[in-house]
Amino acid sequence: MVRQSTKIKIAISGLMLVLVMIFGYFYIPGIFGDSVYPLKYADLIVKYSAENKLDPSLTAAVIMQESGFNPSATSYMGARGIMQIMPATAKSIAKGLGVTSYDLYNPDDSIRFGTWHLHVMIEKYNGNVNAGLAAYNAGGGNADYWVAMGLLDNIPFKETRNYVKNINNYQKIYQAQYANELSLYQSEYAELEQISVNVETEKPYGTFWKMFFKSLFKY
Repeated sequence: MVRQSTKIKIAISGLMLVLVMIFGYFYIPGIFGDSVYPLKYADLIVKYSAENKLDPSLTAAVIMQESGFNPSATSYMGARGIMQIMPATAKSIAKGLGVTSYDLYNPDDSIRFGTWHLHVMIEKYNGNVNAGLAAYNAGGGNADYWVAMGLLDNIPFKETRNYVKNINNYQKIYQAQYANELSLYQSEYAELEQISVNVETEKPYGTFWKMFFKSLFKY
């Protein structure tokens, strides 16, 4: 009798654990998603993405990967601001935009410059978003070689390979989590050629958890 009672308790405990895990898998992303994957400066992202014919969720994904939405971020290589632009690259962008004064730590300037540069990179590769992302991260020279050699699906640089994959995953999350904030249902964005992933009607739970644990155990 005691053994049977113990077995019943174990079975009930196991069932409760399974239910808790199921609840967590499906509901935690909705409850804590904006804390794990924040969105700041949505108005600037929408504005400059539209000006540069980019999907706003792609821009948000790039920012998440580059700086985690920290406008004061500075990389060990010297990239600055929320979209991590190198000073030398910024000079070239400023020339293209006809701008003489700017601050890469200012989110407005950084998002304006970053979206313009990303648009130029994507257009350079005939609308290939991943090629544009590779160029944004590793430079046009490297991206030119990878595209020419058919290496875009297996980029030799681990950092850039992970960079592109991470942004693809982040974009799915931002599309599902912030479709309204990023105005993704507006017709002007639905028609953009540069949209690499369609707006999903269901939450990308698997992607959420994959990126969460990847970030958690990054170090």
